[in-house]
Amino acid sequence: MNRVEKDEYVIRLYKEGRSVREIAELVHMSFRDIGLIIKKVKLEADGERDQLENNDVKSKSKTTQAIKLFSEGNSPVEVAIALDLPTDQVLTRYREFWELEGMYGLTQICEEAKYDLHDLLRLHRIVKVLGMEKHDIISAFELIKHNQLETLQWKAGYLKSEINMLEWEKRNSTYHLSNLRRMINK
Repeated sequence: MNRVEKDEYVIRLYKEGRSVREIAELVHMSFRDIGLIIKKVKLEADGERDQLENNDVKSKSKTTQAIKLFSEGNSPVEVAIALDLPTDQVLTRYREFWELEGMYGLTQICEEAKYDLHDLLRLHRIVKVLGMEKHDIISAFELIKHNQLETLQWKAGYLKSEINMLEWEKRNSTYHLSNLRRMINK
């Protein structure tokens, strides 16, 4: 048997489900050589499978391709480049993807915010950094809604000045107390 015939025989035995040890006994080859042949067969099979999957996706509509790319974690910019689509079409497909994923609220927010989305995200980051909870945010907006923000700012300023005055009185009292202790200890 020549080399090509041996390789084909190894492949046939492998596909029949024979172990490497059995193949080695039948073909009189080393485990290493058999392993290389089997590895080559597996790589070719994987390559054909990938090629079929890629051809299958490319034959799909742009919407299907976009949704697949989004589901793989690609950003809208990456999808626009990969599919050569205009921005408005990519964003439309992105919203469709959100809806398919059950993110209806996100879709609604995006529609309502339109071009203010950057400001909305900035506000979200501020809230996150401050560690505010949902009830804190609602309370703050209720105060703003009822025009109580200026009153609260005035009260906060007043309380800060009261705290400063109490700290001054505390220092002054501590000073007098230490003087009285010195006088008693004499």
